[in-house]
Amino acid sequence: MSNPNSLCDEVLSQIRPLIESVVNDVQIRALEDSTLAVIRDRNVAATTLDTLVERAEFSVNMLMPHSHDALPVADAALRGLAARRPGGARVQILAAPEVAADQRLARLGGLTERVEVRLAADVRHAAVVVDGQVALVRSPGVVTAGAEASVIRAPGVVKALYDIMMTAWHRAAPLVKYQQLQECLNGDCGARILQLLSDGCTDEAAARELDMSVRTYRRRVADIMRLLGARSRFQAGVHASSMGLLQP
Repeated sequence: MSNPNSLCDEVLSQIRPLIESVVNDVQIRALEDSTLAVIRDRNVAATTLDTLVERAEFSVNMLMPHSHDALPVADAALRGLAARRPGGARVQILAAPEVAADQRLARLGGLTERVEVRLAADVRHAAVVVDGQVALVRSPGVVTAGAEASVIRAPGVVKALYDIMMTAWHRAAPLVKYQQLQECLNGDCGARILQLLSDGCTDEAAARELDMSVRTYRRRVADIMRLLGARSRFQAGVHASSMGLLQP
């Protein structure tokens, strides 16, 4: 089973025409009131993220890729929000599986009771949607070559981004569950069982491949399906792929 397309690539492919129409129709003004604004400086982008997140009233939805600065930048912004109003906006962080082992991610999930972290495959770019009204997308070349980030307030664009993020969110695995799955797959041939399962091997063939009884193999498959929350073997493969648990 092949991995799905990059989440953010899917987002950008769908919202690019909307962004381009905004650029054509609206004169870019100050960051505070423009429908779309391009930020070319990394420090300004980080400061803008801090400001947007700290002003959140209801929700913060964040994509966190595996990059050297994604966690520190998100940490600074979310700590500002937690300090201002610990019981305020609900925060949903959708992170790349490669970040799962970083303890800083778990600490982010413990900032307040309203912060939740999930893992999804192919989160390659950083983005945040605040209160469903404004988005900050960090992906060079989305609007203008050399741009560090783009602040977007065009309702259609923000809604498209938010809807796609939420679709991915509902398919993603909570951080704790993901870590349990990894522990299961790292021991007792778990990863190999999942790969054989996704390849469509019969129980008999897979058991021979792993040098175990069919009964043992089926018990291990049942354990993996339970952890994945899958009702069928096909669904188990889909869930594992969306969580980044299958090797490409």
